[in-house]
Amino acid sequence: MLESAGARSVVLNAETGVDAFLDGIQRSRVVGHMAGSPIVFATVAAVVRERIDRRMSTWHTPSVRHLILASRAHLGEHQWTALCDTGVNPIDVSESGRDELPLHPLAVRARALEVVAQERETLERRLAAEWCGREQRWLWIDGGISGNLAVDAAAPAFGVVKSHNTLYGDAPTLRATLGLSVGERSPLFLVQHRARRGVASWYLRLHASDDGDPLHGLVRVEVAPPITLFRADDTEHAHPDLAAVRALTQRADRVSGWIFSERGPIALPDPRWDTLTYGVYACEQFLKACIGP
Repeated sequence: MLESAGARSVVLNAETGVDAFLDGIQRSRVVGHMAGSPIVFATVAAVVRERIDRRMSTWHTPSVRHLILASRAHLGEHQWTALCDTGVNPIDVSESGRDELPLHPLAVRARALEVVAQERETLERRLAAEWCGREQRWLWIDGGISGNLAVDAAAPAFGVVKSHNTLYGDAPTLRATLGLSVGERSPLFLVQHRARRGVASWYLRLHASDDGDPLHGLVRVEVAPPITLFRADDTEHAHPDLAAVRALTQRADRVSGWIFSERGPIALPDPRWDTLTYGVYACEQFLKACIGP
């Protein structure tokens, strides 16, 4: 934890500081079988949509990639060669995981979906890196930023996580988080990933539900903290960089105000409207128009 316990009220900014939104989508389907193993066709795409004079437009060129995925080990060399001879460049999903891929067709499809998600994330990371390398304006990234090394402490970008398969904090902290009122944020905390870079994060309540759903309207925001906030060793008594914490607190307050001001227009009829702000919704609709259902 980087701040003391207790909810913080968000000060609503008169105007948002967010200039653009980044999101990606993926589509996949089984198009056939060879040697009893599925052949998966997928499309991944990502885009940055920038807001100029209250109108959304596309920043640079959207990224779109089409993929063919199959298991070389399951097809065998003869069938794999025959697939390659059709002119496609298939991705071998047998090599993408640490564990041996079972022969079950559903296991192949599940592994293929993992690869497709990784490819989508790669497109998103590249676009974020391109924005941060060229722009000083602020970018809203849909999802976490821990896997994107280009989004550092100086980058004008933050990530917003809409789903909560994992909730961070001990029992008292979680009770306080789930009890946040509309317009309140949680204290700042660090999340140190083993495989990815650590992030500074906090929760923010955008909407409340009539039935008291504790996850309704709850988002988690991620920013890249300065490296000085991470301990050089595992001692529990190491003191954080207080100046860095104060700067992060100011950023959290400012960004929270921007996010809260983006609650309207509501992204209906999407059922995720309580956490899906309109800028990200606009990215999704643009990409769906590009690649189809």
